[in-house]
Amino acid sequence: MAEIFSEWLEKLKSKADIAEVVSHYVSLQERGSRKWACCPFHHEKTPSFCLYEQTQSYHCFGCGAGGDAISFVQEIEHTDFMGAIKILADKYRMPVPDFTKNDGNANLKKHKDKLFEMMRDTAGYFHQNLISDAGKPARDYLAKRGLSMQTATIFGLGYSIGRNQLVAYLTAKGYSKENMQEAGLVDMSQSGNAVDTMAGRLIVPIINNLKQVVAFGGRVLDDSLPKYKNTRETVLFNKSKEIFGQHSVKKLKLETAVKELIVVEGYMDVISLFQSGVKNAIASMGTSLTQEQAKLIKRYVDKVVICYDGDGAGQKATMRGLDILYNQGLEVRVVSLPEKLDPDEYVRKYGKESYLKLLVEAKPLFEHKLNILASGYDLSSPQDKGKYAVEAMKIVKSLEDPAMIDAYIEYVANKTGLGKDTLRRQLDVSEAAIAAVPREQVKLGASAFDRAVRYVLYGLFGGVENATCDTDLSQYIVDAKQKALYDLYRAKKDSGNNTAEELLTQEESNAEVRAVLDEGSKIGDDIAKVYFDDCVKKIVKEGNKKRKRALTHAIDSENDEEARFIMMSQLAQNNMKKH
Repeated sequence: MAEIFSEWLEKLKSKADIAEVVSHYVSLQERGSRKWACCPFHHEKTPSFCLYEQTQSYHCFGCGAGGDAISFVQEIEHTDFMGAIKILADKYRMPVPDFTKNDGNANLKKHKDKLFEMMRDTAGYFHQNLISDAGKPARDYLAKRGLSMQTATIFGLGYSIGRNQLVAYLTAKGYSKENMQEAGLVDMSQSGNAVDTMAGRLIVPIINNLKQVVAFGGRVLDDSLPKYKNTRETVLFNKSKEIFGQHSVKKLKLETAVKELIVVEGYMDVISLFQSGVKNAIASMGTSLTQEQAKLIKRYVDKVVICYDGDGAGQKATMRGLDILYNQGLEVRVVSLPEKLDPDEYVRKYGKESYLKLLVEAKPLFEHKLNILASGYDLSSPQDKGKYAVEAMKIVKSLEDPAMIDAYIEYVANKTGLGKDTLRRQLDVSEAAIAAVPREQVKLGASAFDRAVRYVLYGLFGGVENATCDTDLSQYIVDAKQKALYDLYRAKKDSGNNTAEELLTQEESNAEVRAVLDEGSKIGDDIAKVYFDDCVKKIVKEGNKKRKRALTHAIDSENDEEARFIMMSQLAQNNMKKH
């Protein structure tokens, strides 16, 4: 299976010329023998994004981004490895074969494609309803909420006129009632008739990261309940794995620097904030943020501000979401809205500038958690003060950075008046500190690059508990067999397949797999995670050294003075970052 997959992938890569792929998104400039551009992943005035056409790769000497054509599409489209493959395969008209053992998957894909087509037609139908004479009630509702038709068009808002019109429209387009029911568009009445699930509601299309309509949200035009209704979960839509507003954020990232995202609860919050000029908001579409949604957010930014509704349910949802976001490696801050308002209500009542001021004043995650905890105690009471200190140290204990632990011990000390030594004893540092492994136990030798790659592969395929790597290593792994295994890992991890089992099935037939498993057997479980992390650092460090050598060689062999100046500037900037 791995050989078949790698062969097909190599064919795709051979067609996906790096310059052609990149030029679809940014303007390339010829500088000597290379092509340059202003990096699409960070904002700059002097081009530092360079293409290496000989190796079909790219590297930005400003922000460090790099990889192949698949990595580029994955990053700029904010999708996973298989999503990038599908985008490129579609561009070069290469059908994506079914690489699984289940022959029914090919038919499932064809069926899903038909459902996606129906969802697109449905979204167009709803939007036409909105702008038609019959859509006046919905347009009046939008006007009442201060939303313009321009905003409605940007988000593809629509209107469901009645119980049967959608069914008649889709039937005329050739879709069956079974298709409609499977996609969650209709419900079956007691008499067996199909009726529009969202009848009489303002319609909000929910669009995934591949710009496909996967579901619809509906809002009543009066105060009847339930106010909001989403398409039920279907073969196209898993609520826990989608976030609302991706298409507008992706467009924004191509236009300007997006340093952080604001996570709100509902899609109307996103739409209202967008119209007010706050365009970097997304919604979890409910009160429970999931790990899958946090992973999606991590693809866009490293910082988030979570701003759920000011009511009790919203505050509880905020607390649940904090740890989920933090555990994905995101820097988290929290906005507390006054008067039990939601973001939509607040920005309409107080305006954009007031809302932006709240964002600036957002509290760091652990400060917010400690403040919320303190609100449940009377800190003027010695007994409550002691109880608070015990619970507060449990929160501080979850921090891994010793400097941060010290900072928050001081924060709690100032809040309670208790001594820092007392709080530190309560913390029980012996349990809170990470079990530090002596560096000499995990130090890699200077010629251990292949061993490092193999151990990282072993870890990524499930050999090391909690082993993760957010860095795209495809730009550093040069051995073809190792790269094929890394590509296989990327393809499998997002589909939820058992990657460890996948690796073991190839042990007898693949010598590189045997080498990977052998490398994994040399390291004990007690230091496995630390060793894995050091191997990742080794790969990146050695890879950057190779990039630097390549750039130095390019400077020496470059005849164009302007191109030489650009490369020398970038080399100087890289050297400065290390000091």
